[in-house]
Amino acid sequence: MAEGEQQRKRPLDKMNVRILNLLQRDGKMTTAEIAKRLNRAESTVRERIYAMERAGVIQGYFAMVDKAALGYNAEALLFCNIPSQLIDTTLAKLQEMKNVTGIYLVSGDRRFVFRVTAHDNRELREFVHKKLIPMGITDVDTRIIMDHREKLPPGGIVDEDLA
Repeated sequence: MAEGEQQRKRPLDKMNVRILNLLQRDGKMTTAEIAKRLNRAESTVRERIYAMERAGVIQGYFAMVDKAALGYNAEALLFCNIPSQLIDTTLAKLQEMKNVTGIYLVSGDRRFVFRVTAHDNRELREFVHKKLIPMGITDVDTRIIMDHREKLPPGGIVDEDLA
């Protein structure tokens, strides 16, 4: 078992959980700000964050962007299948496509779900028919997202009861 895998299986202590909660609420928070809030030395907080990054607990930092402000006004969930011999190459290609914002393996008749965004429904339809179906994706069932409520921050699963 790799070192990162071993460390991930260890339970987080309360201090790491508190650090994670602060970072999930504000990923731009500095180590100095976190240290002040937790009444700890900045070097201690920095070392803990670095250790959680190395262990894969913290996988990255990013900005939440309003898709509609960028002109992306159509979104859909595509339930589908991929022939088993094409799964690895198809998933790799999908991960590189800017319109695909989520890829999920699920139970049921259609084993994959893709979250797809586009400027409008016409572009969404063209994306499905001109990009996805030619890749070998089958049994496509497109569900337009009429409205949604994102949980912010998106992680939000770190609970102090876990420590």
